[in-house]
Amino acid sequence: MNPFEKPELMDAKRVLAIQPHYDDNDIAAGGTIATLAENGTQIYYLTVTNDIVGVIDTALSDEAAQIQLRSEQEQAGEIIGVKEHYWLNYPDAGQYDYFELRKQIIMHIRVIKPDFIITCDPWNPYEAHNDHIQSGKAAAEAAILFGLPRISTSPQIDEDFNQKPSDLTGVAFYATSNPNTIFDISNTKVKKHAAIEKYTAQFNENDLRMLLLFLEHKEQECARDKPFSHGEPLKVLRGFHLHGYPDAITT
Repeated sequence: MNPFEKPELMDAKRVLAIQPHYDDNDIAAGGTIATLAENGTQIYYLTVTNDIVGVIDTALSDEAAQIQLRSEQEQAGEIIGVKEHYWLNYPDAGQYDYFELRKQIIMHIRVIKPDFIITCDPWNPYEAHNDHIQSGKAAAEAAILFGLPRISTSPQIDEDFNQKPSDLTGVAFYATSNPNTIFDISNTKVKKHAAIEKYTAQFNENDLRMLLLFLEHKEQECARDKPFSHGEPLKVLRGFHLHGYPDAITT
């Protein structure tokens, strides 16, 4: 293995996809994740926030909104091929501690033992949503720190992991301005769009239609000059690239 080369995402056997909100994985990388699932990869979703702020029906209580959000996410996950969902329930667009979030992500890495993480790119130049910045950065830092035994999460989880440690092959960032991979989603684009149609708590009918039209356009644009019809842009890196390696931007 050459540590300077990007890893091969399609070789992943188990993926932890970490998202700020309930629909981010599917909107930005749903075709990629569905392709991995069809290839036999076990897919786990970890959602950072409770997503309450984006619910458009203000008559719903927070409890009712939470039930609808999780129901929609689980329906979408069945289409994509998600094996299991985890929720951290931090306040959507609110205040929460970065280091506590990082600890929670490390704990889930130690439990699930993925060989790949998929998450949003926290270094996207014009990203204004702090949930995306914190979630992506905490996931990236967790990816390089989870194996250090002096970082504590839960005593039993830490003990079990230290007895049977695992390795992480790489991290794939979506919503990135510096992609190094265009992932072929020609055969799973329909699944991706069908999953996104489940997210009605935060999109009215017109907005959802416009989102799907926009995604269709971007997917075709990404595949221009490629031997396939639809693609998703990703920045795929090894843990080696995520610390003290300025060339990661061009890797």
